[in-house]
Amino acid sequence: MEDSRTLSGKTILVTGGADRIGKAIAISAAKNGANIALHYHRSKEEALQTTQEIATLGCRVLAIQGDISDLEQVERMRDKIQTEFGDLYGVVNNAGYVQMKPLFQYAKDEWKKEIDVCLNGVINLAYTFIPHMKEKGEGKFISIVGDSARMGNRNLIISAAARNGVISFIKSLALEVGQNQVQCNTVSLGLIDQGDLGMNEERMKKLIKNYPLNRLGRADDIVGIIDFLLSGNADWITGQVISVNGGSGMIG
Repeated sequence: MEDSRTLSGKTILVTGGADRIGKAIAISAAKNGANIALHYHRSKEEALQTTQEIATLGCRVLAIQGDISDLEQVERMRDKIQTEFGDLYGVVNNAGYVQMKPLFQYAKDEWKKEIDVCLNGVINLAYTFIPHMKEKGEGKFISIVGDSARMGNRNLIISAAARNGVISFIKSLALEVGQNQVQCNTVSLGLIDQGDLGMNEERMKKLIKNYPLNRLGRADDIVGIIDFLLSGNADWITGQVISVNGGSGMIG
C-alpha cells in the first residue's frame, strides 16, 4: 500500500527557497521524495548551495530565478519546470517583500512593490500553475503569510494588508478549483527567529512573553504542517488558514 505521506516522483515548487524557512521546506519535501524546483529572486549563491544539499538526498532539483510579481517571468519559470520535470504537483509560496515601518513613513507609492510581491505574486503563481493541476485532477497550492495578516501590525501595515488579501484569495480559489481535486490553503506564522531580528535581550524577553510556548518559532517548526498539507493525508483539507504561532494570537 502506498504511503500517503510520500511525495515520491512529484514535483514541488518552493518560492523563496534559497535559505531560511524556504530552504527548510524544500529539504523536507526532498526527504519525502519530491523533485524540487527551488525558486529564488536575488539569492543566487544561497540557492545554488541549497540545491547542492538537496541533490545529496538523491532527488532531482532545479534552481530557478524569477520575480513572482512579474507574470511573464512566472510563465518562464513554468516552462523551465515543465521541460525539466514535467507537470508540477504542488506550489509552496514562501516568497515575500516586507518593509517594517508605519504607513506615514512610506514615500509616495513606495508600498506598491510589497503589494506586487505579496499579493499579485500569489495571483501570478496560481494563474500560471493551477490550470495544469486542474487538468490532471490533483494538486496542492499553499501560501505562507505572517500572523500580521490576521491580526494587523502597525509596522507591517502594507504587507499585512496584502497578505490578508492572499487569505481571501486562497479561500476563493479553493472554492473554484475544489471540484478538480486541487487543495488550496494558507499557513499563517508567528514570529520566526532566523537570526536576523536584531533585538537586545530585554526586548526579546518581553516579546517571548506573548508566546505561551515561551519561545519564538524556528524554521524547523514550519516544515511539519507543510509536509502534511502536501501529502495525501490532507486531500480533504482546503480553503483553510492554519496558524503555526506557538499559541500567540489564538483566533478561532
